[in-house]
Amino acid sequence: MLDFQASPLDDEKQSRTTQIRHGDGLFDLIEQAATSLAVDKSVFLRAAIAKEAERVLETRSRHVLTPEDAAQFAAALDAPPEPTPRAIAAAKAYKDRVVHAD
Repeated sequence: MLDFQASPLDDEKQSRTTQIRHGDGLFDLIEQAATSLAVDKSVFLRAAIAKEAERVLETRSRHVLTPEDAAQFAAALDAPPEPTPRAIAAAKAYKDRVVHAD
């Protein structure tokens, strides 16, 4: 099966369905890809969808800073501004409301 890896999620009970409409071109592409890997279309589609969903979540779950932005961020952490009267009042109100706010 070449370099194909089924999704680890394939071990779950397959009880949910997701239906999509697509054209003939995508149908042919899916058929050809699944056939070339010698797997069922559903196995191929689950793996492809899982791989893409993981990729999207990975790229959206962290921030990448330029070297300049990273330096500016580190400088701000090293020298935070003085709290404003409003921030001090908010912190006091929080401590008054929450029992274990330490």
